Amino acid sequence: MKTYEFIDHTADIIARATGDTLEEAFASAAEALFHVITGNAEINGSEEIEFEVESIDLEGLLVGFLSELIVIHEVRGIVLSDFDIHILSDKKLTAVCRGEKFDPERHGEGTPVKGISYHMIEVVRESEDRSAVAQALFDI
Repeated sequence: MKTYEFIDHTADIIARATGDTLEEAFASAAEALFHVITGNAEINGSEEIEFEVESIDLEGLLVGFLSELIVIHEVRGIVLSDFDIHILSDKKLTAVCRGEKFDPERHGEGTPVKGISYHMIEVVRESEDRSAVAQALFDI
């Protein structure tokens, strides 16, 4: 089951996302990102965006994935709410995301996120006794 929580930080926002699989944990981290950006406004899934991310390791993959979502939001003016992620290896993932154009009246109550930091990054694969975890610091 996908979930996320926000952890106190002096200046930025830390999201700790979990899921039954690593893909679900990454999707939860993406949901947390857009919760911050939109103030948890409702987002409809009328537009679909596909992309892939490559990195040197799982932590870099999480940073690259969330960073790509920020670029999509900032450059294309889209907010996203539905994330179908396939982690192909520790160095590559593909994603199909659904969302809609950013509407300041509906989505403008949140906090802009400038970037994703490697500081406090954590990625833990699922095991028999533990859900997968994807933790990231959102630079606001």
